[in-house]
Amino acid sequence: MFALFPFCGPRAHAQGGPPMITDDPETPGNGKFEINLAVAFERRPHEISLDVPAIDINYGWGDRIQLTLQTAPVLLKRSGHGPIGGLRGTETALKWRFLDEETAGVSISIFPRVIFNVVQSSVRRGLADDGTRVQSPVQIARKFGALGLDFEFGPVLRSVGRSEWLYGIVGGVEVTRTTELMAELHGTARTSFARDVLTVNAGLRQKLNKHCILIASLGHEVRTQDDEPLAFIGYCGVQLLF
Repeated sequence: MFALFPFCGPRAHAQGGPPMITDDPETPGNGKFEINLAVAFERRPHEISLDVPAIDINYGWGDRIQLTLQTAPVLLKRSGHGPIGGLRGTETALKWRFLDEETAGVSISIFPRVIFNVVQSSVRRGLADDGTRVQSPVQIARKFGALGLDFEFGPVLRSVGRSEWLYGIVGGVEVTRTTELMAELHGTARTSFARDVLTVNAGLRQKLNKHCILIASLGHEVRTQDDEPLAFIGYCGVQLLF
């Protein structure tokens, strides 16, 4: 991701990354950190889970490579039961942006990730997915006048359960010198594309100063697999840049 620096008149940037689900090709820059800290929730009938906080640490290794570490302590409350806690899956990742829009007309990156469980008790309690997941999506970003669009697509390989595809498109625009609005469609599908989970999401980035940005989003699933209840999701936090 990137800082939202002041400018004269609205213009578009890459739109993905926190608070959105779909990612983008941007990296923090050589020797720079981007740290996202947030409270995230997922609400279904009779249960709610809270990431308190969702932690996303990104470091720029050169101008085109990003190293990422993500995890989150989580609380789950089901109707008629007390809350239970644990740790979500932990993600390690490396993003490489190999094309830039300034020189190639489009920005493209690849972002391989490994998501694994540090503690197996979270799986037994229903707080984390069983097994290890390996994702290898590609991100594509381009500006179309005032609108910036990001696309993401790639496989999700699972050591337990069926493998899937992930896909997403997010677009947005800076409406003032400090405010950026985004909208998104994001999904996962079986490798046959016979079933999928599709989420609609809207987000906000509000620049507080050159080192801190307020980030927030609200979304809702519109399709799920295996007749699962639809989820209402949200994310609210800060993005720290230094």
